[in-house]
Amino acid sequence: MIIQCIECRQYVEAAEKGGYLRTFGGREPSCRYMLLSCGTCASPILVRQTNIGNMAEGDKWDTPFVVFPQTDVRVNPNAPKEIRAAFEEACACYRSQAYTASAIMCRKTIEGVCAEHGVAERNLSASLRKMKESGLIDERLFEWSDALRIVGNEAAHGVGVSIAQPDAKDTIEFTNAILDYMFSYRDRFEQFKKRRTSEA
Repeated sequence: MIIQCIECRQYVEAAEKGGYLRTFGGREPSCRYMLLSCGTCASPILVRQTNIGNMAEGDKWDTPFVVFPQTDVRVNPNAPKEIRAAFEEACACYRSQAYTASAIMCRKTIEGVCAEHGVAERNLSASLRKMKESGLIDERLFEWSDALRIVGNEAAHGVGVSIAQPDAKDTIEFTNAILDYMFSYRDRFEQFKKRRTSEA
């Protein structure tokens, strides 16, 4: 099985070392757990899959969800309380495999970032453009934020739209990077520039 190894920080070929099938007597889909070994570093990886098949198709398993080790995504402690809470909820939704809800909460987190910097235009798209025009974010960060906005819009407004696990994972990680930039690295860089100017 190809899976992402947290230790190697890359996708690897993992070998199955054990498994457990859990059934619910037809009340809900069965799920299976597999203990894997990373083919590169031999680290243990526990994944869970839900049976999304039916009587006609037979067993069909969804994208493996890594139960252990958990992702090392952490919420930036320098971010305001409300923004931290929104992103923590996004992470909780992701861990529960509620990928669409996770994308929506990431969008809400980005809205909070705009509001925290005094930008509240008629919609998130306009707010992000305003952030770029005022120099709060650069072109690359604007592209990331706008991509997250689009995914969040799809998740929030399309009843028949569901966000896939890889897209939800990227959404979480990009949102985390934006929080780190806006509430840590940006301020540190400004302090660095001031210090360098005073020393010159």
